[in-house]
Amino acid sequence: MRIAIALIAAFVACTFSVAIRSARAADSTPIVIGTTVSVTGVYAEDAKYALEGYRLYIKQQNAKGGWLGRQLELKYYDDASDPATAVSLYQKLVTQDHVNILVGPYSSAITAAIANIADQYKMPMISPEVGSVAPFKRGLRYIFQATAQSTVQVGGSLEIAKAYGYKRLALTGEDTSLPKSIVAAVPDLAKAANMDIVFNELYPHNASDYTAEVLKIKQSNPDLILAVSYFPDSVALLHALKQAGVTPKELFFAIGPTEPNFLREVGADANGVMSMSIWNAALKTQGNDAFVKAFKQEYNTDPDYHSALNFAALQVVGAAVANAKAVDNEKIRDFLATQKVQTVAGTYEVDSTGVQVGYGALVLQWQGNQHYIVWPQKYAERKPLLPFPSWPK
Repeated sequence: MRIAIALIAAFVACTFSVAIRSARAADSTPIVIGTTVSVTGVYAEDAKYALEGYRLYIKQQNAKGGWLGRQLELKYYDDASDPATAVSLYQKLVTQDHVNILVGPYSSAITAAIANIADQYKMPMISPEVGSVAPFKRGLRYIFQATAQSTVQVGGSLEIAKAYGYKRLALTGEDTSLPKSIVAAVPDLAKAANMDIVFNELYPHNASDYTAEVLKIKQSNPDLILAVSYFPDSVALLHALKQAGVTPKELFFAIGPTEPNFLREVGADANGVMSMSIWNAALKTQGNDAFVKAFKQEYNTDPDYHSALNFAALQVVGAAVANAKAVDNEKIRDFLATQKVQTVAGTYEVDSTGVQVGYGALVLQWQGNQHYIVWPQKYAERKPLLPFPSWPK
């Protein structure tokens, strides 16, 4: 009898010890964060900065012990700038890789395509690269915008035009989610700025020749050209405008000219070109100086707003995990839906649909070989260089 009791006690003790070791092993496994990145394709130039923002945050946080004492691991695939590819890859991240947390990809077009996956698997997904509000009008509960709304992103260009008395607006951009959402909203913004839209036409995704588009813009004789363009189409459009001798009073390309590589690509032709940004190194947001310094040390280049927004997105998720004291999808979802978080990009806050209401936008302008904030006035480093200068020879 005594032997039997002793054997049972030993068995229970052994089982308990194994359970403890298993629990500790589980607690020490990495928290895997899943996403896709446009490593190749038309969005690659902008998306590389987004990836660098994610990587920098993870490296810094792991040096501090990770989240909940567990190291962080980024699992990503190249979606080739293709929404359909991204859909299959996000399914793989959830069903095969079993990632713990999802974060958004680059671009509104790709985010719109994969947004339903977050709701399908009830995995909250913060999305720092979706300016379009369209995905948030579907009644989805698990996706949260972590960049400024699209209309906020371009509103400054129209405010500047109004201040200078410009009246004629030419509107163009890539025929994908973000440009379409902005084009749909601009008529109201233009009306408020007392401007007439004299040209409104989108060009195809992956377009290679903008000659016909530019000639039609030239015929419309605009004061302001507002192009919702990414990096490659911004460069190509600028070359085409110069070749056709189009000199508006104000030239605003939403995204492409924000990248540091824009100046290297177009040289002196960048002078006078405006673009938007959600973030700038000069902003006195929480932790921004340290972020800029760390980014330069890590990558030997300046960050752009994509880097800052993706870094900030993980700051928000980290706050949600810390609050939940676990990787608990429902608790993380509720935190993302209801809480304000101070980040390097400003104050993260969303409304009841998941649309961002905390982040604002800036207008930047290339003046010579430097990039300056020119709007809003409270952040301005220089006055706008207007009208747009003549093309260099």
